[in-house]
Amino acid sequence: MLQIALLLLGSSFVKRTLPYLLPLSLIWGLTGMAIFIDGLDGVIFDGFCYFILLESITTLMITPTVFGFQRNIILVKGAIFLCGAIVALINVKSSNILLSLAFGLVYFAVGVFNISSAFVVRFSHWKKAILWGFVQIGYSLFLLMNNDYVISYVLGFIMITASVKSIYFLFRVYFSKNNSAIYPLLNNNTNVNSLNTLAGSQRTHHDFPLTIHIWTPEGSAENPYIPRPIINRYIAATDITGVISTGHAAVEVGNDLYISLYPKNEIERSPSEFINTLKAIPENNVAGRYLPDYQSEVAEWCESNIQIQFSKYNRHTLEQFWQQNSSKPIYNLTSNNCSSNTAYALEAALDSVLHNNNPSMLTLIKLMIKPELWLAAQIRHRAIMMAWTPGLTMDYSRTLQTIVHPVTVPWYQCNLLQKLPLRHLKSAILRH
Repeated sequence: MLQIALLLLGSSFVKRTLPYLLPLSLIWGLTGMAIFIDGLDGVIFDGFCYFILLESITTLMITPTVFGFQRNIILVKGAIFLCGAIVALINVKSSNILLSLAFGLVYFAVGVFNISSAFVVRFSHWKKAILWGFVQIGYSLFLLMNNDYVISYVLGFIMITASVKSIYFLFRVYFSKNNSAIYPLLNNNTNVNSLNTLAGSQRTHHDFPLTIHIWTPEGSAENPYIPRPIINRYIAATDITGVISTGHAAVEVGNDLYISLYPKNEIERSPSEFINTLKAIPENNVAGRYLPDYQSEVAEWCESNIQIQFSKYNRHTLEQFWQQNSSKPIYNLTSNNCSSNTAYALEAALDSVLHNNNPSMLTLIKLMIKPELWLAAQIRHRAIMMAWTPGLTMDYSRTLQTIVHPVTVPWYQCNLLQKLPLRHLKSAILRH
């Protein structure tokens, strides 16, 4: 979460506030350690559960005042927190065992998924991912064997790992060159020092919006597709004739910048080589090509069925991303496909995008409590562990859009009474 928040605020903000960010990250980790140890007696745990219960009720109360995609995020977050707090506060043997089984099995499944996906895909840090997967499996066994105050163990573990990752990321930004871009750090790019953002003076409002074009597997299918909701959304859709559609993603800014990556030649592999094709290794890199503009793409194929627009973006870093990738385009089915190229281009465009608002520590805190930021981090993590697909890029773009272009009135300032029928009763009384 912190990495995406700092991406939006920019490296100059990080270096200016590092004396505050490092101690806060350290305190966060120590607090998580205290909560984890508290699982032995549960003194802090009970008070924390009451806080979570109050927070979840408040979240659900403001849900009617929010609309669209953001409303769904807040509703799900409030429901999960409410159920977890209630089950924890019941504090009977059966509820503790239920929580232990639930979290233990989730961590076990996630650990197995991380190990298997890292072994198959072989992305740049796959060995570290396998090691982390075994840590998650070991932690899941710990939860299954210790079913008292499971919430303390889970929350403490999350806070400790978040603290370690945050401190590591903060040092990477701090030791980069002045005003260097943050987005390459998210992708483990070693050439970060060659990129510079004009964070303090960069104009983020432009005449033309940045548009993320998504061709979903279902939307790009020529014939009626077989209904398979999750597979069709995030992997591929199969129509009634057996034709498979995987979809596509691209970035458009006006008429002079269009980023739409394809392999220069169609990738044809036998079924026996399918697993090897999924590996994100240099041997699977092929020459790529970028289409000149959106009109050419429509002429060759069809119009995108989803468009997500950003009126605020950093044109400077987006053009640097384009220059770095367009000179010698490379296509990899897993690590550098059309969807990953679009997602990373969007991150480049949003580097320091919130810096013009003169951000402070309060700005960062407000950003960190947004449920959309947590969701964006989860989507990005899943995509990095396997591969970016048009469905994941669409969800990621929509989530970032709700952060960069929030509703006029933030959800925490909404007045629930404005949505109740009492408002109309009050108006009728005033008229008479």
